[in-house]
Amino acid sequence: MMNKALIYSRVSTEEQAKEGYSLDAQQNFCSNFAKHNNYRITGVYRDEGKSATNLKRPALQDLLAKCQQDKSIDAVIVQETDRLARNTQDHLTIKAMLRKADIRLISVAQPMLDESPEGNMIDTILASVNQFQSDLNGRKTKKGMQEKFDKGGWPHLAPPGYLNAEMKNSRKTIIPDPERWLLVKEALKMYLTGNHSATEISEILYRKGLKSKMGKMVGYSTMIEIIKNPFYAGIMRQNKQERMGKHKAMITIDEHKKILNIVDNHNRHACRKRIHNFLLRGFVFCDICNQRYTAEKHRTGKNPDYYHCSARNGKHSNKGQNIEVKELEKKVEEQFKDIQFSDDLIQLIVQKIKKFYENKKSGNNQERKIFLNRKTSIENKREVAEEKLIAGTLSDEDFGRIKKRYEDEIDSVKEELDKIEQKHNIDVDTLREALILSKNIYKAYKKAPCQIKRLYLSFFWDGFWAKDREIISRKPTKLIDKLIEEKKVIIKKKWLRRWDSNPRQAD
Repeated sequence: MMNKALIYSRVSTEEQAKEGYSLDAQQNFCSNFAKHNNYRITGVYRDEGKSATNLKRPALQDLLAKCQQDKSIDAVIVQETDRLARNTQDHLTIKAMLRKADIRLISVAQPMLDESPEGNMIDTILASVNQFQSDLNGRKTKKGMQEKFDKGGWPHLAPPGYLNAEMKNSRKTIIPDPERWLLVKEALKMYLTGNHSATEISEILYRKGLKSKMGKMVGYSTMIEIIKNPFYAGIMRQNKQERMGKHKAMITIDEHKKILNIVDNHNRHACRKRIHNFLLRGFVFCDICNQRYTAEKHRTGKNPDYYHCSARNGKHSNKGQNIEVKELEKKVEEQFKDIQFSDDLIQLIVQKIKKFYENKKSGNNQERKIFLNRKTSIENKREVAEEKLIAGTLSDEDFGRIKKRYEDEIDSVKEELDKIEQKHNIDVDTLREALILSKNIYKAYKKAPCQIKRLYLSFFWDGFWAKDREIISRKPTKLIDKLIEEKKVIIKKKWLRRWDSNPRQAD
């Protein structure tokens, strides 16, 4: 009897979605696997031009709903795990949902990602690398936006009164909105008189045709943003940087300063809430009452930031229980010194890593060969054009046009080759981190960035219990607990408390 399976495929950009080859290639890849592994495909789910940085994808939502409703599904097949998610938390969420429905997740290009302890560990590491790749792409985008900003261009959505437009040279620029330019300018001039509030201006200009995107009157907060925005005076601000933009200004800088003074007099200052994320959020508990620890961020340097029990209503006093953020995070870091993998588990992990590397290397070499052949073909065509130019059978004008086209094509191929090389380097860095983690868990945790540290925390520990500014006990995750029982994970210190279903009671 054949097992039932679903296929999920995804591409991340509109261009990929229009071309369609990537989706078809993924589906064929997964279908071939199913055909040779006793799986019958009962559904194919495709997300075109969708990012993997969140779960709000139509096909993915349909697939997960199908998995929850249809108990006959045995597996979900993907080409690689980054098709499902490039966010570590989302990846683990999807995997947990499938596991709860007793559905196996199969990554065809990553056969080492099985349900074994070492397979789960590699899977978790790969999920973090997928997120790293997403962050890397985000960094590249930010760099491009910064370069445009430095040159006087506005890399964001144009504010009301302006439009984002694309010129003949394919460069995007900011131009006045013919429908709203004069209305927004009138709003600024009205506020400059000091005789009108933001609400009054919205009401007056609504009757003249200034409306929100929903066709309603511009809201108070939006009008205040317009009034205070230095963009209308030709000033661009981004990430605490300031530049004079190339766009046409509505008012002068002096008029903008006068508007800000009027806002001050009207007491219209906006308050911004600051949100601080702490490394140990959700991992530390009070050993007195079992409540989670929370953290406080001080706005001045006089008092240090600290963690403390979140219990209220007089359950107990926090006197002597508050602990500085750096101190507690150091104590938790020290816990990783007590964990190490057994030699047998390390060998298994190394074998998985070698297999992963060979698969990736083979795939990258195939891709590289395709683009190198394409580059050679283009260069040959360019050489033919050069020979025709010398022979006089091709005009200089035609040659110039052909030469430019071939140069653009070669540049495009070089860009693809650079991407393959970048992907290879990331793969190697991933395997390097996996090797460090397998051989020295403490070293890997200590050198990891905050996001990866939280990943390691969730992989190894369910929580830590603190009292009198010390860690009293710690609870490993079920996976690590199982590896301890199988003697694949070694605990150096004997004081580790083993917990039953009640986290307040030791075994």
